[in-house]
Amino acid sequence: MKDSVKIKAVIGEVKDLILREGNESDIQYFDFHEKRFERMANAVCALIKPGGVILEISSHYLHSSLILTKLGFQVSAMDVAVFWEVPFVKKRGEDYGINKIIENDLERFDSHRNVSEKYDLVLFTEILEHITFNPINFWKVLHSSVKDGGNIYISTPNSFALPSFLRALKNIVILKGIGLSIDQIFSNVTYGHHWKEYSSREIKQYFRKLSDDFTVTTKRYDYKKFDGKTMINFIWSVLSVLGRVSYYFSSDIEAVVTVKKSHNKWKLEAPEY
Repeated sequence: MKDSVKIKAVIGEVKDLILREGNESDIQYFDFHEKRFERMANAVCALIKPGGVILEISSHYLHSSLILTKLGFQVSAMDVAVFWEVPFVKKRGEDYGINKIIENDLERFDSHRNVSEKYDLVLFTEILEHITFNPINFWKVLHSSVKDGGNIYISTPNSFALPSFLRALKNIVILKGIGLSIDQIFSNVTYGHHWKEYSSREIKQYFRKLSDDFTVTTKRYDYKKFDGKTMINFIWSVLSVLGRVSYYFSSDIEAVVTVKKSHNKWKLEAPEY
């Protein structure tokens, strides 16, 4: 069976599982991100062979971990304790043999401080925009944890996504403000906000400043679904289509960071308080 056909079948299996369990937030999240999961799975299968060792950071409801486990990879899923304490998440991990890793402080990253050359691939999807701490130590520890020649797969919103770009311009023109609105700050838990969204150029600069061992390739794409039931959703969906057609204003970025440890020189140290 070709990878793309197998991936579609596995995603269908995971979707059926989620629908049977009937948790509304679980169903909504999977439905919204389904196209992204398919793209991620195709990218991972192109990068490493089944049996490869994967770490998913911020594994949430284990959607990606389930898909990759069913595709034959050895998956460790890392998240904060509060997510691993959710009953259906805990049961999924146990039922499908997903290795559980609890990490409540990514800035320190103590769970991997002594891990070396373990992972063929690290999945870091929809997280970069949420980071609120200085990330230098985190990436330094992760650099050690990934095998020489391994990869870090990243997906993150494009800061130049056409709907967001136009909204930012409007807010500047009417002198409303720049960045997160007050309502957004008050309506989410701390790690729920998009504190910083990146452009493709910024992602490349980000890793270049950390180490010459990182080589970054990026692609822009779009996966989001809008139901069109409200005028705002309709406008957003039209702008997203226009952004995708233009490519540079697409809503999302896929980055593959290849780790070649030939230089093995770390350029930055985290600042002291």
